[in-house]
Amino acid sequence: MQNNTANIRQMPSKQQFEKAAWQWAETTEPAQVNETHLNLAYRINEKACSKNACRRNCRGNPNCLTGLGEKDWLGTIDDEYWLEIEDPNEEKRPEGSFVGLKNLGATCYVNTFLQVWFHNEDFRRALYQWTPVKGNSNGTLTEGSVSEATESAPSTVSGHLQLIFALLQYSRRRYIDPSDFINCLGLDTALQQDAQEFCKLLLSLLEDTLSRDPNPLVQRIIQDQFCGQYAYTTRCNNCLTSSSRPSRFYELDLNIKGHKDLNECLEEFLQEERLEGANQYFCSTCNSKQNAARKIQLQDLPPVLNLQLLRFVFDRQTGMKKKLNTYIQFPEFLNLSEYFTNKDVAVEYELKAVLIHRGPSAYSGHFIAHIRDEKSGSWFKYNDEQIEKIEGKKLKLGAEEDLQGAGTSQPKRPRLTKGSHASRNAYMLVYKRKEPENRDGNHSNEYTESTSNVEPEIPEHLQEMVLLDNQKFDEWILEMKKMRNASVETGKARHNEIQHIYKLLPVSNEAEFEWLNGDWIKAWLGDQDTFNSKPDNSVMMCCHGNLSPEKMNIAKRIDIKAADLIYSKFGGGPRLCGDHLCMPCVKQRCSKIRLEAKLKDDSKIISELTKVKIDGAEGYWVGKASLRAWRRLAMHKNNLESMGEDTCQNSVSEIDKEPSDDTHTLRENKGSTGEDEDEEDERERKEFNSEIVCAHGNLSTDASLRRLIPVAAWTVLKKHFPDAPEFYYDEQMCRICMEIDQEDEQVSSLNKMLAADQKAALLQLYLDKNRPQWDKEDVREVVFISKLFVEEWRNFVKQPLRHERPSIIDNSIFLCPHSLLLVKPDIQDENIEEILCLLWPWEWTVLVNSYPVNTIICMTKIKDKETLMDTVQSDPDFCSECIAARDRQEAEEKKHYVGAKIYLRKVTDVVDKAAFLDKLIPGEENNSDPDFSQLSNESRKRKLYDSTSNGRRSSRHRRVRGEKEVVVSSTNTLKELKVKVMHAFSVAPFDQTLMLDGVCLTNHKNDTKLADLGIYPQCIISVKVDSPCDEASFLEEVYEASSKPEAGFTGTGLLGSS
Repeated sequence: MQNNTANIRQMPSKQQFEKAAWQWAETTEPAQVNETHLNLAYRINEKACSKNACRRNCRGNPNCLTGLGEKDWLGTIDDEYWLEIEDPNEEKRPEGSFVGLKNLGATCYVNTFLQVWFHNEDFRRALYQWTPVKGNSNGTLTEGSVSEATESAPSTVSGHLQLIFALLQYSRRRYIDPSDFINCLGLDTALQQDAQEFCKLLLSLLEDTLSRDPNPLVQRIIQDQFCGQYAYTTRCNNCLTSSSRPSRFYELDLNIKGHKDLNECLEEFLQEERLEGANQYFCSTCNSKQNAARKIQLQDLPPVLNLQLLRFVFDRQTGMKKKLNTYIQFPEFLNLSEYFTNKDVAVEYELKAVLIHRGPSAYSGHFIAHIRDEKSGSWFKYNDEQIEKIEGKKLKLGAEEDLQGAGTSQPKRPRLTKGSHASRNAYMLVYKRKEPENRDGNHSNEYTESTSNVEPEIPEHLQEMVLLDNQKFDEWILEMKKMRNASVETGKARHNEIQHIYKLLPVSNEAEFEWLNGDWIKAWLGDQDTFNSKPDNSVMMCCHGNLSPEKMNIAKRIDIKAADLIYSKFGGGPRLCGDHLCMPCVKQRCSKIRLEAKLKDDSKIISELTKVKIDGAEGYWVGKASLRAWRRLAMHKNNLESMGEDTCQNSVSEIDKEPSDDTHTLRENKGSTGEDEDEEDERERKEFNSEIVCAHGNLSTDASLRRLIPVAAWTVLKKHFPDAPEFYYDEQMCRICMEIDQEDEQVSSLNKMLAADQKAALLQLYLDKNRPQWDKEDVREVVFISKLFVEEWRNFVKQPLRHERPSIIDNSIFLCPHSLLLVKPDIQDENIEEILCLLWPWEWTVLVNSYPVNTIICMTKIKDKETLMDTVQSDPDFCSECIAARDRQEAEEKKHYVGAKIYLRKVTDVVDKAAFLDKLIPGEENNSDPDFSQLSNESRKRKLYDSTSNGRRSSRHRRVRGEKEVVVSSTNTLKELKVKVMHAFSVAPFDQTLMLDGVCLTNHKNDTKLADLGIYPQCIISVKVDSPCDEASFLEEVYEASSKPEAGFTGTGLLGSS
C-alpha cells in the first residue's frame, strides 16, 4: 500500500496546464503563430500519465486517460456484480420452518390471527371438511391470484381461509399472498384496524357460516374450540336468594389498568359488585329493592382460552383511543381451578401464543405473534413474511418490549417469578387446556385425542390448487435463474468490451488520433445501469467547426482505432480528427493574452499615479466607476472590435475572473453599498467615462461621480480608450443642467415652506390627535377623506425633500358605480377605519385651499325637534343596493379563513342560565370567577346605536382578563375546537358546554365545521364547565366500547355473511 502511494504523483492543476500551454503567447505576436505554437496550445505533446499515477484525471492534459473510472473494469469482476435479480432460492420455504404471510400495507394484524388459527390443528381439520353452499358468494378475486386457476376457486371468506391454511401447510414459498382473503372481507389494506375487534367479528362470521354445514364436527367447531360460559349471579342480602343468568363468551376482556399480573386482572373481572343505594337490586322473592351482591362465575371453559388484554382504551381528555404501555406478567401455565364453579375439576392451561403490538400509539405500530409449535414444542416469531425460530424451548420476547417511537428511555422490566413472562406490548394471550378431559356440558375431547398426532389432510380440490401454485413457483424459480445467468453473460461481455476499447484508447507515436469528449468517457466507464448516451463533441467545437482551444479541459486524445469502435457501437459525433485544430482561435487567444498582460502592467502604473489626490492641479476628470472597471471595459471594447473579424467570442479572460482593481479610488467616498454595486454593474456595460457626461453631452454637475487624475494616468487610459469623452480639470459644467438644478432647488425650498405652513396650520391632523369621533354628542358635522391621502400628506410634511407633494384629494374610492356612498362611516368598523379619516370642517377648509378635490363627502347630525333623536344626513347619499351586495360578499368570505383568532371566555357554575346569558351582553359586571371578567360601566364608550340597529359592530377586539386566544381555520371541526379548549382551560371535552351568542354549540356533531357553526374570526366563545364523570363510569365506557364493532369495519364482509 505504501509503494502504491509513493508512485502517485501530485496532479498539476488545470491552471498550471493552462499557463504552460500558453506561456509562449506573451512573447509572440499573433501574426507569428505557427504549427509549433498550435501544438503547444492543444497540448498534443503533453506526457501521458501512467497507470495509477493520478488520484484524479488531469483535466488539462488531453493525453491523461487515468482516473476516469477504469480501475473497476481493468481487474477481475465477480459474477455477483452483474446480478440484477436476487437469488430466487431465498424465496423458498426453509427446511423445518413455516410459511409467512405478505403484509399488504397495514394488514399485519390480520396475519397474526391467521397464523394463530392455523396452528390450531383441530380448527384447521374441521375447516378443511367444510363444503361451501352453492350460490353463496360475497367475495371478489384479484387478477392473477392462484385461486383463479381452477373451477373450484373459492369465493367466500371460509373458502379463502381454507386455501390459505392449505398453502401455509404445503406451499414451497417462503410466504404467500393473502390478497384474495383480504379483498373478500372488503378490508382497506392501507388502514390499521382494531385487532381485537377483528378477532371477534371474524370468529362470529365463521361461526355463522360453519353452523350451516351438514357435518356436526364443522357445525360446532367454533363453539367446541373457543366458546365458554359464565353466569351473572346476584344474591339478595335480605333473603339470601340467588338468581343466575348464563352467558356464552369466546374471549375474556380483561382490564389491565392499575394491575401488574394476569391474576389481578382475572380477580377484578370476577370480583363481587355491591348493589346498594340508588343501584339496589329488585328481589322477586322480597318483592322490593334490596341490597345485593353480583359477580361473574365461570361455569364452562373452552379448550382454547383467548384472553384479550384491554391495552387500547378510550381517553376522555382527548376524545380518542390510547395505548396502556404498562407491564403485565402472565404465567406459562395458568391454573383456573380456584375461579371455576366445580372445584373438583382441575382446570390448567398452557400458553400457546402471545400477540404483540409494537408502538406507543393506538393508531400506529406493528403487530407480530409468538406461537408455540405443538409437535416440536419450539416457539416461533411470526412477523409477516419473516418467521424466526426462537432458540431453546422457552418463550423469549426480547426486543419486542421496546416501544418504537417512544424515545430512548425505556422503563425497567419487573422481576419475574419462575415460569412467568412480562410484556407491555402483549394485547392477547392464547392458552390451550393442558389436560383435556371429558367435561359436563357441551365440550368433548374424544375427537381431539384421536387426531392430535395426525397432520390434517386437505381436500382434493385444495390439493390441486396447492400443487398448481407450487408448480408456478418452481417455474418462476427456473425463469429467475435463467435471467440471472443472462445478466452474468451480458455483464461479462460488457466487461470484455470495455477492457478491449480502453486498451486501444492511448495514442502511440505518430499514430492517427481523434478528439473525444472526456466527460462522455467518464460516464461510459461509470454506472452502466444509467449510461445510455452517444458521444457529443459539439460542446467542444468553436465557431469554425474545429476543436476550440478553450475546451482542452474536457477534450481527450484517443487512437483512431478506438474511435472507430466507439462510433460504430454508440454513434454520435461530430468526429474531430487530429487536424481539427483552429489557428484563428489560437491567434485570437494569443492576442487576448497579450492584451491582458499589457493591461496588467498599465494597471500597476495607474494605481501608483492615482494614489495621491491632485485637487486644484492639472489633470483630467474621469468617472469613478469607469476608473474602477477600466480593465474590464478595455477587454470588452477589444472583444467588440474583434466581432467583425473571423474570430469566436466564447473565451473568458483572466481579467473577467478577477475582482475590479483600483478599488482604493472609491474608499474615499464612505465605501460602497449594495446600491452602489448595482449602479456600478450598470455603468460597466457602458462606454468608458460615459457616467460623467450629461444628457446634453457636457460635463455632469454631479461631482460625486467623478475624480481628478494626473495627466500621465489619463495618457495611459487614452491609449485604450481613444474615443472616450475628455474633460480637462478646468472644464465648465453643463449650463443647462445647472439651471435645471437651480430650479429644483427653488422647488425644494418652496416645498419646505409649504410643508412648514401646513404642519403649523394642521398640527392636530399631522400628530393624529384630537380627532373627531362620530359617536360623540358634540360632534355634529364631519368631512371624510381618504386615509391614503392623509398618509401621503404626512410623509410630505415630515420630509418634503424626499417625498412628493400630494397632487389631489381623491375620494372616488368611496363611491359606487351609481356615484353614491359605498360605505357608512357613521358605524364603527375596523375595515372602514383603515381607509377613512374624519376631519373637522375647519381642517377641510385649509386642505381644499392647497389641494384640488374630486369629491366632497360630508355627514351631518340633525336633531328632530319632536323626538329629540338624531338623524344622519350624508352628501352624497348612501347606496343601499351596493352596500348590501358588499355585505353579502364579506359574509361569504368570512366562511373561508385560515389561521384566524377566536377568543374563549370561561363561565363558572355558580350562576344560572339567565345570568350566563347576561354575561354575553356588554355592560354587565361580574367578578365571580377569576377566569372571567368584564370592563366597568365607567370605562365603556357609549354607542350612538344599540345592538339592534342595522349597523355593524366594530371588529376590533378588546381583550379581558382571563380570556384565552386560540388560532383556528374554517375547516376545523367542533371536536378539534374542544381539544383546543381542553388545552386552554384543562377541561375534558365531555365536561365542556360551548356557547356562541347564547346558542349552545355542543349539541352539534363533533365533525361539524366551525364555519357551519357560525364561528368566524374575532368571535367570542363562552365556555361553561360541567362536573366531571367518575372513574367507574369511565370504565363502563371502556367495556361498552369494547363490545361494539368499530366504525372502521362498517361496510366490510365482517359485518355480513360469508
